[in-house]
Amino acid sequence: MDFLKYLPYVIAFMLITMLVYGWGLYKSQRSAIDDSKLLYSKGVSKITSALKSKQKMTRNELVKVVSDLKTSKPFSNKKLVVTNPDDFFDTVINYMITQKMVIKTTEKGVIFYSLLKK
Repeated sequence: MDFLKYLPYVIAFMLITMLVYGWGLYKSQRSAIDDSKLLYSKGVSKITSALKSKQKMTRNELVKVVSDLKTSKPFSNKKLVVTNPDDFFDTVINYMITQKMVIKTTEKGVIFYSLLKK
């Protein structure tokens, strides 16, 4: 009967272990999605800052801005790098146009991107 006084501690330990394991499993499954979101948000901020310094830029100029983009989470050895800047730029700029952050204009057959005035 002496072992019954330890039973609540054993059950508490089991529950805490189960919660920590479940949280770690959830984080490991979502890490790829979180890493890509981090890279895309960094791309958005780089394009926004480049368009703030220059009023309008062409596609080739903006592709050069995001071509050397790298990101990593704190306390992690994994680094994400943009390997195909053209596809990455197309994805990011389409998101920015959809969110009405950037406007696409054509002048004399050349496509320019500029920040949308609020």
